[in-house]
Amino acid sequence: MINLRERAESDLKHTLEKEYGLPVILTDPDGVKYDKSENSADPDNPDDLTGQILYSFVSVNPETGEEVVVNNPIVSLRQSSLARVPVAGETWLFEIPITPSSTADKVPFIMDANRVPEPDGSIGFIRYHLTKAEQA
Repeated sequence: MINLRERAESDLKHTLEKEYGLPVILTDPDGVKYDKSENSADPDNPDDLTGQILYSFVSVNPETGEEVVVNNPIVSLRQSSLARVPVAGETWLFEIPITPSSTADKVPFIMDANRVPEPDGSIGFIRYHLTKAEQA
């Protein structure tokens, strides 16, 4: 019998990667690209690497207490779908669609050096805070 955490991780295939999934291409510090899922049913025909992308979010300005919209994306990926997991201190390139459409042109972002990747701690996804590549 599958335990609750295993079931929740398995459900990420549908909730994180299929229903809300958008294509993501990762390039590691050595220049190796990752664009296929490690969880593909058919290893000879792997699924594209997909994840949930939040294009902007609301934050509170600590100086004024006002809410502001931050236009830096947050990408959530299923950890078990990654051949190599990006970790803090590494410079990874993320290519994501410019708009929430799987056919949109992709734009480059890098992991925000000021934000550590956020593992969920229990069910197997990681959130990466990104910043525009040209700002690096």
